[in-house]
Amino acid sequence: MKKIVFTIASVLAIGTASGAGAQTMSPTGSFTFSGNVTMQQSVTANCNVSGTGSNTSSGGTLSGSFSPGNILYCGPLSLVKPYGAWSFDVIPGVTNKVRVTIGANTVLNKPCYGTFDADWNNATSTITFNNNPLPPVNAGDPSCTIVGGSVKITPARTIS
Repeated sequence: MKKIVFTIASVLAIGTASGAGAQTMSPTGSFTFSGNVTMQQSVTANCNVSGTGSNTSSGGTLSGSFSPGNILYCGPLSLVKPYGAWSFDVIPGVTNKVRVTIGANTVLNKPCYGTFDADWNNATSTITFNNNPLPPVNAGDPSCTIVGGSVKITPARTIS
């Protein structure tokens, strides 16, 4: 009986291991993105975000900019601007989330930058943010939160 249980467990482990890293994003190549995000670090800023990117089957890079949303905190002449290198990665074994690395300079001029898992929707090719924390770049500064929002990638991508 122990031998049968061990054999079944081994077969299940092999099946799980081989499927866990099989997720890929397709198609690959260049894309544009746009959307709206709400960020908070003592002051809440609602910003439009847009830009370009490129992806391989395992992730991609983003080059974006902010423009004013409902308040003029965001944009080239404002303090809220992109910070650091932006990117995303496909998460092995997961098709409904992506690992996002992103940063922003804030209204307080105290940048935040970090990596977190955000929701991904294959049907709409959209990354959705929901209370995602970003640590401060400088020790002692307050952290930031991407309170909400979403970014749509065009042409569409699918994780499978």
